Amino acid sequence: MMSREPVEEIRRLGSANRIGAIVLAEQVVDTHVGGFGHAAERSVALDALLRDLARLRRREPSLDGFITEVESYIDGLHRDLTRLAA
Repeated sequence: MMSREPVEEIRRLGSANRIGAIVLAEQVVDTHVGGFGHAAERSVALDALLRDLARLRRREPSLDGFITEVESYIDGLHRDLTRLAA
């Protein structure tokens, strides 16, 4: 999956402003990261996703709150990967 695909889906979900959109965005993140086999690859994929979300935030500042929630979820995934590696 190209890195633009999950970001575009997250943009679409955030713009829809509907109940449950954040849960669906978390599922998009999980599906994207699940496509990478090793923990190190998943970590890099999460970093790239964070970078792409920062770009999205600059393009569409109205999604700031939604993107912040998605970023918090990604941070939690990073912590989980770190714990598993230890």
